[in-house]
Amino acid sequence: MKRTFAILALVLATATGLKAQQGGGYNESVVVRGSYNPEIEPSEKLTFPAVITDTLSRIEHAFSYNITPHRLKALYEPARIKAARIVGEPATKLYNNYLRLGMGNYWSPLADLYWSSTRDREKTYGVRINHRSSWGSLPDHGPNHMNQTGVTLFGKYIVADKLQLSTDLGYEHDHNLYYGFSDSTLQAVLGNTRDDISTADYRASYNVASWNIGLRNMQLDPNKLGYSAGLHIDDLWATYGRNQFNMTLAGDIHYGFNLLDQYRGVAYLAATWEGYSYRRLGAKGEPLGYSAAASTDTARANRNIVRLTPYADFMLGGLHFHAGLTTAWDGFSSSDVAFHFYPDVTVSKKLMNDNLVLSLGATGGLDANTLNTLRLVNPYIAPDAEQSATSHYDFTGHARWTLSRKLEANAEVSYSMADNDLIFMLDPAYSLNNVYQTFYLSDNRLTIGADIAFVNDELLTLRAGGHYYSYKYTGLGPFGVRAELYRPDWDAFVRASANYNDKWFFHVEAQLLGKMQADQGEVLPMRYGINAEVEYRHNRALSFFLKMDNLAFQRYYLWANYPSQRGLFVGGLTYTIPHK
Repeated sequence: MKRTFAILALVLATATGLKAQQGGGYNESVVVRGSYNPEIEPSEKLTFPAVITDTLSRIEHAFSYNITPHRLKALYEPARIKAARIVGEPATKLYNNYLRLGMGNYWSPLADLYWSSTRDREKTYGVRINHRSSWGSLPDHGPNHMNQTGVTLFGKYIVADKLQLSTDLGYEHDHNLYYGFSDSTLQAVLGNTRDDISTADYRASYNVASWNIGLRNMQLDPNKLGYSAGLHIDDLWATYGRNQFNMTLAGDIHYGFNLLDQYRGVAYLAATWEGYSYRRLGAKGEPLGYSAAASTDTARANRNIVRLTPYADFMLGGLHFHAGLTTAWDGFSSSDVAFHFYPDVTVSKKLMNDNLVLSLGATGGLDANTLNTLRLVNPYIAPDAEQSATSHYDFTGHARWTLSRKLEANAEVSYSMADNDLIFMLDPAYSLNNVYQTFYLSDNRLTIGADIAFVNDELLTLRAGGHYYSYKYTGLGPFGVRAELYRPDWDAFVRASANYNDKWFFHVEAQLLGKMQADQGEVLPMRYGINAEVEYRHNRALSFFLKMDNLAFQRYYLWANYPSQRGLFVGGLTYTIPHK
């Protein structure tokens, strides 16, 4: 019974396994009851390998897809960012005014005032006032007073961003004394002492009223016509019956052009007319010491100069050219009009990666020596000083070499040929030998100069240089005197500026001026001057300064018989009112 049960169970198990291998889904069970007799039957050996069959079915999928882009619109929209304001930018505060006040020894006040309108796209206007004077005295020479005072009103207006109009109205008052005589000379020549005379007897006073008006178009395109024009008027009246009226008209037009279809250039045409009317009333007297008979006649003279200058600026083959010609009509030197032609040519070239710049030039011009010009060159001229125009031709060569970012050197040589070149001599008509007359001669002058500069940003600046001069005259000057009077053979200078922490500013300058030939065989000694200035800036609005001139305390002479003060010190402050 047990054996029969075992055989039956084996048969059922085998059948069930075969069905499962065939993929059937049967789920049946057999319950056998009875005795079981196990018995092992002999079996044959299997001679083929077993094969494993995967019963899991694989399903193949045909998959396809398409990409359709869609722009996503953000639901969040950021708010606009307001323009940032930079702290300390120029728009926060405008320093449109400037006040400088000082006082020095020899009772020497100093005042400068500047004020202008605030930022505006169309208009600007303002005022400038300056004053400087000295009321000291010199041993054995008495008072050496001087005064310089000026005021200027200015304005500018731009019309529709196309035309700029500008104007200024000014007044200037200067006066000085013909103090170039000693107490002993005054006593010996005139028999007077200082107490017997007044400073009004030898004072020269000048007053100048001027007006300028100009216009120019705002065209920046060189291919379109550009132009400018100006009118200058000044009226000078001075002591001893002198008066000079001047009117000057000047203008230019310019236009761009192509050169060889490769280079750009701009052509100009400039024109100037200067008209002068001079009058002197002889009845107004002369400075102290005039030994000739005083004239009561009125002297009159009308003088004119006309200039016409066409020129062009352009680049060609790496060279920068300024090429032109000046034609001048000289109706100033005499009643007969003379014509002059002057070159106006300059050629420059950059080499060594722009570190070396070489230039050559041939220029010339006609310069009017008016009463206003003469008194600024030599304040001790005679009331009837002769006026003429100097014609000159100048040939120059210049080299600038940038040795490094902080070091630069310059060298120049020039040769000038002048007709009616201006010189000064003591006028023998004045017995005190303190008044100068003008003379005009022809001469040639050679000038050789060089300088070297070291610049360390804004912290330190050093510059040193000098010039050598050589003159050749056609004959002797008036009264058989050598013509190189009051002209040194050489000069030299050293300048240094320093900035410490943007609070302390220092400037020192030393000058050397060679010996000069003076009247009557006298030789003026070499001048060595040292000037210095110190400024402390408390803040952007307030600073303090100290100016020191002639620290070598030399009693030097620039004109014979006119000694200088030994030292001048002026201290003061500068104040600016910020304006929002």
